[in-house]
Amino acid sequence: MKNARWWKYLLWIGLMAMIPAQASGAEKSSPRSSLLRIAMMGLGPSPGASMVAPQSWDGLREVVAQEAWQLPEEREWPLDDDGMPIVETRRVDEMWHTLQGGERLARLRTMYRRTTAQLQELNPDLDLHNLEEGQEVLVWRRSEDGVSQSRGAPQSGRLIYGEPVPDSDNYVMLFPYRTFGTHYAVSEVVRSLDAYYEAFPDAAPLIIGDMSFRTGRSINPHRSHQSGRDIDITLPRTDEPPNYNRFHHVRRDRLDAERTLWLISTFIEGGFVEYIFLDRFHQRTLYRLAQEQGAPEEWLEEVFQYPRHGGQTIVRHARGHHRHIHVRFRCQSTDRWCR
Repeated sequence: MKNARWWKYLLWIGLMAMIPAQASGAEKSSPRSSLLRIAMMGLGPSPGASMVAPQSWDGLREVVAQEAWQLPEEREWPLDDDGMPIVETRRVDEMWHTLQGGERLARLRTMYRRTTAQLQELNPDLDLHNLEEGQEVLVWRRSEDGVSQSRGAPQSGRLIYGEPVPDSDNYVMLFPYRTFGTHYAVSEVVRSLDAYYEAFPDAAPLIIGDMSFRTGRSINPHRSHQSGRDIDITLPRTDEPPNYNRFHHVRRDRLDAERTLWLISTFIEGGFVEYIFLDRFHQRTLYRLAQEQGAPEEWLEEVFQYPRHGGQTIVRHARGHHRHIHVRFRCQSTDRWCR
């Protein structure tokens, strides 16, 4: 993902959009094609490194039609010479928890899957048995012993050396202690959400739900989310949600379909997504929007399960996913016994 090159491309498209059409017989007031509009919005994966500048609107449309709706190949996360992952997105090296009313040592142990000895090692100068509201406790520090690993299946797995999704003013995390994942899953979440707010700076904050516990394993009420490769993110809306304390039902007329399609496309563009779970009701809306914007039939069949039932698509129906998207990332070479 070459973000600088992508936005340079968008700027070029925007400048081209201000030039009157010169094609024979074309009027200056001719509407832009749906493919041009989708390119200006930033939908679809990044274009290739080289491109012949079009000399007419027909040439521009042809380039956009070729580039805007291509799906990336599955990718392996880049590693350095020592086998360590190369991560260029925002990360945190430490995680602190501010005690709320009624929270004590037992609560910290449960939330962060820590023993008293582990917490004491992280906080040598703190009396853990006499904690008070408002105190900050160090609950996680990046380990130098190894890289994060997703082990087992999402429904019966665990997470080794997991790391948390970093804070941001743009999105709201319901339970930060339940947002641990692998280095690549966290990085792809950060990349996609940062790109979303760069493209839509006026967008309301999205709500991040559960990813995994620090060590993975069972996490109610989910069957999955056990190995650091799954995350729930609320759907973009045309209005403000009632509050940011939970996911809310999104009616079809309140779904911001263009931004939702943009977000899903950005996740897919990375090449690391295995599945995205979304209710069929909302899939229909996104399918029709992509169709209107010029998505070829091959792209639609590869991405959306709608209008079929079943099939090996990326976006799949799952009960209970009418308020949010559930993104699952593929296993990587740094994972052991991952499936």
